[in-house]
Formats: sequence, structure tokens, C-alpha cells
Amino acid sequence: MKKLLITMMLIMAAAFVISCGSDDSDDSCTDGAFLCQTSALHQCEAGVWKLIQDCGDKTCNEQTGKCEDEGGDTGNTGDTGNTGNTGNTGNTGNTGNTGDTGNTGDTGNTGDNCEAILTCMSGCSQDETCLQTCFDAGSTQGQTDYNALSECVNTNCSSDNTVACYLDKCPTQSEACGIKGGNTEYPAPYGTGTINAAFNYMVTDADSQLTQEMVTMSAFATGTLGTLDIANPPTAAVTFSYVYNGLNSKNERIINAAQASQDSNNAALDTSTQMVMAEADAAIGTVNVGLTAEDPVALYVIKSDSSNNIVCMHAFAIGTMNITAVSLTAGASGNFAATSSDIKWYSPANAPDYGGDISSQLGVTACPKQ
Repeated sequence: MKKLLITMMLIMAAAFVISCGSDDSDDSCTDGAFLCQTSALHQCEAGVWKLIQDCGDKTCNEQTGKCEDEGGDTGNTGDTGNTGNTGNTGNTGNTGNTGDTGNTGDTGNTGDNCEAILTCMSGCSQDETCLQTCFDAGSTQGQTDYNALSECVNTNCSSDNTVACYLDKCPTQSEACGIKGGNTEYPAPYGTGTINAAFNYMVTDADSQLTQEMVTMSAFATGTLGTLDIANPPTAAVTFSYVYNGLNSKNERIINAAQASQDSNNAALDTSTQMVMAEADAAIGTVNVGLTAEDPVALYVIKSDSSNNIVCMHAFAIGTMNITAVSLTAGASGNFAATSSDIKWYSPANAPDYGGDISSQLGVTACPKQ
């Protein structure tokens, strides 16, 4: 295996490490099986739990694989005034777990071509055994394309070890490995922002619905993407946020801060912000925000449909975050606080640091320019 000067900064799918030389299969589920996590219905596909529907006020039935009506007006206990009612739509983040829909980026690791080799390697850091395993799992053509890129990069980019150099000096080899220039219709960066998270309640899988004491009636993340203000999207009457600690669809323990908005009729808007990190990384100190194996935190802005499926991604963040307080105790004894003033937002259609248009590696569509 010829070694690139750097392990390519390819996408790690919303900060969940892609296993070396695997197709992200998970022996904990059988293909076709269903799983209910609170109100979120998942189905096992290729050994991975995939979110297929948020049942909302309906009952999630993993035996039938359906969201079923239940008798009586249940589930609206969060209706402690209109602010509590915002929790009802906020429950989309309780699948915050929708945070791990970023894992749709796993689709970028399908197959065994050069792009799949590089995507696998993005989870290896500098682990030589892991890097070699990823290479060995590639097809003959994938390995040939990888070696061609490596040889070209080492010849032409030894003094300018950047993806921009790869695209300029090795365009054919880069394209064969899925490295493409970005869509310059989107500025890079797309915008800047801050994080100011201060949560005094830790939502868990035991909470079937958000209530007023669980939410903070403000945004934890700010930023403007063209004309889109993520803390105050069009028609928003109220923006709220909360933090969740529990399992994602791959049974990994995560911390997920979610931010959502409602209009004056308490209807959920389709723009939300998600911050996701592994539970093990939730410790006081400064951490990186981004999409590589060296970035514990992923932060992104998405557009969802009425069933809480991701329609497109507006942007993801690169920067640092200072965690100032964290307690994973469930309920009012739990807390999470973090700040950042150096967030830069990028559209997945134009992310120069990661090679340009990375939509396919993330498994998402870039939302139209705002």
C-alpha cells in the first residue's frame, strides 16, 4: 500500500467513526427486524439500525413495524402552556437519535472502490494496522486508483499537502477516488456562528415526551447561512433547545443537543440544528468540531419533512468548542454547558477543507442556497 502524505480528511458521517474494512454492519441486529427507541421506529438494514419514522403521538410497535393509533388523547402531557407544547415537536430530537441520521453518511462507505477505501481510512487516524485493513478490503481497481492518487500526491504535493493541491495537480486521480471540487454557488465558508449552550436538564430514553422543564426557550447555536438565520428561521414564533443522553440507532451512547422552532400556531418548522458527540467525549475541556476522526463533535443544520426524515443539509460546522460543565445524571440533576466563538459553517456542496462537494460521502443532499 502506497501511503498518502496525509490520511485524507474525508467525512466521518456526523462524527461516528467508520469501522476499518467493514460495511458498518452491526451484529446486534438482524436484517428486517424493527426496534422502538422511545417514539422512534428503526429497521435493521445491512446490519445497521436505520431510523424510518418518528411515531410522535402514536405507539411505536416493533412487532408490526408500524406506528399505531392508541386510545385516548395521550402523549400531550407536555402541553404545559404553549412552551411545553413546543416540546411535542421537539420530540423529533428525542430521536436525537435524528442526530445520528448523519450516519446516512455510511452510504459513502458502500462498495470497495477507492472512495470507500479513503472513507474507511478517515476513521483510522494514524493507526497503520487500520489503514492497511481498509486498503486490503478494497477491490483491485480501488487499490489501483488509491495507489495512483498516492503516487501523484507524493510527487506533486509534498510542499502543499492540501486537498486543493490534490484537485489541482492530480485531478484525474482525485476524481477516481471521489474527491471533487465544490459548488462555488455556495460561499466557503457559508457563514459564521457561535455556540452558547446552557442546559439544566438531561433528557434520556426514559422521557417519552418533552415537557416545559426539559427545554430551554432559546437557541444554543447561531449563524446566518445566506438569508437563513438558523436561530430564527422564517415564520418562527419561538425557538427552543434541549440536550439528550442515550442510545443512537447503532446502540452507541451519545450526547445530542437539539434546536428547533415553531410558528405562531405551534407547528414545527422544518429547519433544526443538531450537535452530536459520543458520550465518552463529553468532558470539560476544549474539543474540535468537524467531521473527521479527530473531531469529537459534529454540528449541523438540516431540513426535515413531517416524518422527521432528513430532506437536505444546509450546513455543518468546523471550529472548536469549550465544554464548561457536564453531568450525565438523568433529569434535573443533569446539565451540559459549552461555548464557542469560532464556528464556521460550510455547505456540504462546497467544503474545501474536505475536498469540495462531500454530499455523497455524507449521504445527504445539499439544501438549495439561501
